[in-house]
Amino acid sequence: MLMSRRRLLAAGGAAALTVPTGLFGPTPGLLRLSGPAAHAGPPPIDPPLAYTGQPPAGEDLCFLPATVQLEWLRRRKVSAVELTQAHLARIARVNPAINAFVYLVPPEQVLAAATIADQRYRHGTHRPLEGLLVGIKDLFDYVADMPNSFGSKPLRDLGFVPPFTSVYVQRLTDAGAIVVGKTATAEFGHKGTTDSLAYGPTSTPWDLNYNAGGSSGGSAAAVAAHLVPLAQGSDAGGSVRIPAALCGVVGFKPSQGHIPQDAPPLPHTPMLTPGPIARTVTDTALLMQVMAGPSPRDAFSLLDTEQYLRSLTGRARGARIAYCPDLDVFPLDPRVRQTVDNALGTIRAAGARVDVVSLGLDRLQVHALHSGAGRTATQRDLADLWLMQQSVLYAHGRDLFLVEGVGVDLLADDVAEQLAPQLVAMIRRGEATSAAEYRHGDFLRIAVHDAFERTLAGYDAILSPTLAALAVPNAADGGTLGPADIHGVPVDPQIGWCLTYLANFSGHPAISIPAGQHGHFPVGMQLIGRRGRDAALLNLAYAIERRRPWVADLPRH
Repeated sequence: MLMSRRRLLAAGGAAALTVPTGLFGPTPGLLRLSGPAAHAGPPPIDPPLAYTGQPPAGEDLCFLPATVQLEWLRRRKVSAVELTQAHLARIARVNPAINAFVYLVPPEQVLAAATIADQRYRHGTHRPLEGLLVGIKDLFDYVADMPNSFGSKPLRDLGFVPPFTSVYVQRLTDAGAIVVGKTATAEFGHKGTTDSLAYGPTSTPWDLNYNAGGSSGGSAAAVAAHLVPLAQGSDAGGSVRIPAALCGVVGFKPSQGHIPQDAPPLPHTPMLTPGPIARTVTDTALLMQVMAGPSPRDAFSLLDTEQYLRSLTGRARGARIAYCPDLDVFPLDPRVRQTVDNALGTIRAAGARVDVVSLGLDRLQVHALHSGAGRTATQRDLADLWLMQQSVLYAHGRDLFLVEGVGVDLLADDVAEQLAPQLVAMIRRGEATSAAEYRHGDFLRIAVHDAFERTLAGYDAILSPTLAALAVPNAADGGTLGPADIHGVPVDPQIGWCLTYLANFSGHPAISIPAGQHGHFPVGMQLIGRRGRDAALLNLAYAIERRRPWVADLPRH
């Protein structure tokens, strides 16, 4: 089927990074950093490529992976202006159909940034992402002086504009990437689909009647539809991996702390992390090389010395993978299970050993507050834990906006009626949750972490489908949700059909890569790796991709 919609942004120079204190701006006297000194991560490297001959022309340039686009730019076989014009023309043609972008930077600004990129290539001063276009999620992923709606009609109508750029976005622009726009998200990222009363649904390019997934659906759809080669998302329950699976691309949630955050309250929210979305694992590693590294504003940020690109050897011989198709507790659409089962041959051909295992998640206990009596936890209990802990975050978000003077109360009658009912219910639930109830939930969350750790003590990765469902049809009222049951088993339609949020409980790195297709729908498979071993997990995904490249499968209409 077909494709996408909206407006864009440009950032060409090596702008200074301002460390902000709150929602609205920097604290006087805080450290001001610029360029490579803005983070302590390793310097990005040029990916080795072996492309010869002449690059394609016109819209065909859009179909090249980011690393290939970089190679042609470095060789000056194609100009950044030419590459940008091709993408802008495709965005204008395709975006109205899939609704990936909800704000686009004026084309003249984008082309001005591309002109600067060409000058840098001529002078030999080009940076690691020089001249590549990137989409930025419309959530807490700020670009200074650019409209930011959080996928919410009241915030869109208010015209909120952040006064600073998020640290990881700044790193992308400092590396030469050109931001072309803000990509669609579920309202405040509260569900695994991308649809809102503000903008309507975002569709997967594979079938316009079906959703791109969420909450980073605009970023995944933009990459899958070849509107931009790279995009950024954020992941608190699967929001990078869910849309990657439904759009047939790569979505990577790094280990908690590898990519820092600076928009409150996110630096102090251990379940959420930014992450890259791209068409190939190499492009994903390229983004990680630029975005990762500590920041003084993020209490969870870590010193990151991994060399993501250099680690992509494609060798997986001897790797051990624990295959748990249902993660012990999730119902699965048989078509999803069959597609991932069929992909096991490719994984074994890459040299890895695959064992079918149980993680022990079906033996976890859940207890009532202030009670020693327990019972076996179900997938509904796990989903409800995620909803409860996210609800507290949203209740804090309401308070945050009021404290920071945004001028909108999310529970005021005239505002709440413009929000998704599920989001309103989560805010109210969060405000009714006691501190004791919230911390009590950590017993189950930590038990999930420990189950993963026990398995990963003997295996390099845990493998599962990314999602329990094959595809999600778009609703007509702005309220698209996932399925309410899978194969006759009830699941929560916001998150219960996603086998992703458990890795957010634990903080382990997790990646969704294409397993194949069932009919004309893509199916994703998820690899969960050891904490802090993100480069090894990317290399395992790369070894699989080398045996069955999926880029050519993406729709090109």
